Amino acid sequence: MPHQQHSNFREGLVAGLIGGLVVAAWYLAVDMGRGEMLYTPNVLGQVFMQGDSIPSTRTITSGAVIQYSILHFGWFFLFGVGLTALTHLATRNPTFRMGVWLFLVIGSVFWFGISFMLYTLTDQRFPWVTALIGTLLGVGSMGFYLWRAHPTLRGSMRHLPLGAEVKSPPHPPGGPQA
Repeated sequence: MPHQQHSNFREGLVAGLIGGLVVAAWYLAVDMGRGEMLYTPNVLGQVFMQGDSIPSTRTITSGAVIQYSILHFGWFFLFGVGLTALTHLATRNPTFRMGVWLFLVIGSVFWFGISFMLYTLTDQRFPWVTALIGTLLGVGSMGFYLWRAHPTLRGSMRHLPLGAEVKSPPHPPGGPQA
């Protein structure tokens, strides 16, 4: 199979768009199920963009929804470009595969922490469980897209398990000295 040239920026934007759309669809489905259309982006917009620690849950503020949507896709585009750059490094050098994994885990845990902090700050109005599940779906969809787009990376995982890229240094004979 011929080597395919990948653009970090273009591919990162596509990955970010996929992740952002998956999360937006998740928010929409949850909000429709609750009978409160646009509740989640409304609360997130009021908290993030307007600094409101007690967001209004009775009325939808269109400005908050629009501002949050811009922030939402902006962050996903940045995350997508970063993840794509690491994926391209890992495709060329297997030692960077752990970096891709750490980027995914640290990014997700960071958002989980922010979500829980906002949940307590907003007197439990912030939909943190919805945001956590959305984050997992979004990051998972981005990872799946990049996994499918890079068969070389998939092949390297079959031949060399994650973490086995570098040989361990030999241990000194005799064990630890007292």
